Amino acid sequence: MWRRNHTVTLLSAALCAFVLRPDPVGAQPAVVYDQVDLSANAVREIENDELVAVVYAQAQAQRQSEAANSVNEDLRWALELAEATRGISAQTLQYSSYPVYGNNQRIVGWQARQSLRLESRDADRLSELLGELQERVAIESVNYQVSREARESADDELIREALQSFNSRAELVTEELGRPGYRIVRININTGGGGVTPVAYRTMAMRADVEVAQPALEAGTQTISVNVSGTIELNAPR
Repeated sequence: MWRRNHTVTLLSAALCAFVLRPDPVGAQPAVVYDQVDLSANAVREIENDELVAVVYAQAQAQRQSEAANSVNEDLRWALELAEATRGISAQTLQYSSYPVYGNNQRIVGWQARQSLRLESRDADRLSELLGELQERVAIESVNYQVSREARESADDELIREALQSFNSRAELVTEELGRPGYRIVRININTGGGGVTPVAYRTMAMRADVEVAQPALEAGTQTISVNVSGTIELNAPR
């Protein structure tokens, strides 16, 4: 369920002076009537509905090939387990390998690492999967976010609310200044807010024969907003 909590704020209402714009010689000057800058916001709390986790495999060995093989095996195992879990999308990320130096600045070994990104709208299922994966890989990060579909749907509603508020303010200014009407000179629509919500977690090295408990996760909400700003031009008094 969405919790509606939107506010509308008039950021500014600056009345500009009457201006005459010079035109080419012989032409009548164009008259620009009083202009007013307005701004309105629509804000809402929206539930996070998508969980994103990044896990990684890391190994160190005397030979680079040994470290790479160990990482490849662990990540391949994690990828196969993720792909076999319904409702989970998986994507391998960057692979890195670098030398390990001793006190005499000579290479004494190699360390390799690769990450795997997991995404799902079923938090319970992904949480259970993370518990299984920690037998051989570690958790780098766990974040909640709003899915693209949910964000676009919320943006559409907020744009509609902000535009209605902008028009209401424009009508209020027009009425209070005793003008017969107005026209919109320019208008800008900006969406903002939202992002990712980090999830606290704790990992530790475990033996292969020890079962790892799945992380406890709570989705929470995020605040998203739409701002509509622009300029109206008041019609001349009658």
